[in-house]
Amino acid sequence: MRNTALGPDTALAVPVTAESQPDLWLLVQDTAARLGVTAPDGIGLHPRAEVSAAPGRLLLGLPHVLDLPADELAAVVAHELARPQAPASRPLAFRAGGGASVTEALVVSPESVAAALVHATYLAFTFERFVLQYVGPLAAAGWFPVDLWDAWRGNRFRERRADAGRPVPLRPLPVEVEAGFAKTLAEGLSTAAPAAPVPCPAGCPTSTRLAVAPRAPEPAGLRGVTFDGVDDAVWEDAVTRCALGIRGAVADLLGHPVVLGADVVALVRQGRAVDILRKAGAESPDLFPVGRVLGPLLGDALRRRGYRAEHVLAQHVLVGPGFDRIDTAALIDPVEGGGEPPALLLELLS
Repeated sequence: MRNTALGPDTALAVPVTAESQPDLWLLVQDTAARLGVTAPDGIGLHPRAEVSAAPGRLLLGLPHVLDLPADELAAVVAHELARPQAPASRPLAFRAGGGASVTEALVVSPESVAAALVHATYLAFTFERFVLQYVGPLAAAGWFPVDLWDAWRGNRFRERRADAGRPVPLRPLPVEVEAGFAKTLAEGLSTAAPAAPVPCPAGCPTSTRLAVAPRAPEPAGLRGVTFDGVDDAVWEDAVTRCALGIRGAVADLLGHPVVLGADVVALVRQGRAVDILRKAGAESPDLFPVGRVLGPLLGDALRRRGYRAEHVLAQHVLVGPGFDRIDTAALIDPVEGGGEPPALLLELLS
């Protein structure tokens, strides 16, 4: 993945409206309501030149998280939501040689503290899978990625010095953030032993490290975890818990305790994925319901077969004992589009 910075004129902004990208539009409105701030009147998506904008796929950049208290982070989220096209929304980006430049980007705020600002280093992920498989479970359990905020903090510091009097809306978010359906995934993680906060190694795929001051203690209730320090057992436990919750919800809807994969797929194809999420206690069940139902079930089924995630930031790609790769996103996409489920999906869920 390249850390290539783009100038503001590299690509024209793609307008996001309730008609063109209803899922993204609903996400921004919902997040603004949760934060108690006014949602932006206009939203523009600035894609990388080599990646075309497509329905349901966003170009997300990750903030660089380090030593930021939860209440300050909430203030920043609200500020970015209220001023999406202002100079303050222009994050610091990095060229391969380490040089910094400023580029304009859409600022989207997922329902979690750990990923409140999605800008800086550009990554192409579908929103729901990124939050469900990485950020959501950690954030809902009170963890935050310590190797995500250093560059952003430097840029933010310069902005504050340049405009110290600029008002910033503030509504602190709780430490145990309700990160949509990820809260169900994260049950039990809050008592896990905290990972040692270590610097990101040289091969970190998400950022070019800057020289920063020693880390201050985390705010009470938050624990630090690096991308490369996430124990795979955390994800296995989270996916298993989520799959059990989904099967339990389907069992309640069907009225019998034995739930087959075909039963879940049939309900999803009948348009009842939202009902499953709502029954399972998910927040915002209208956001990406198909992926949030089938994704954990596929992940659980593959892990039981000995598959493991290819990378902590690619939880949807699993590698088997024989080094074969299965992309669960590719299996879910046809169902999300209203088409026939792939035979492999039905086989894995059987």
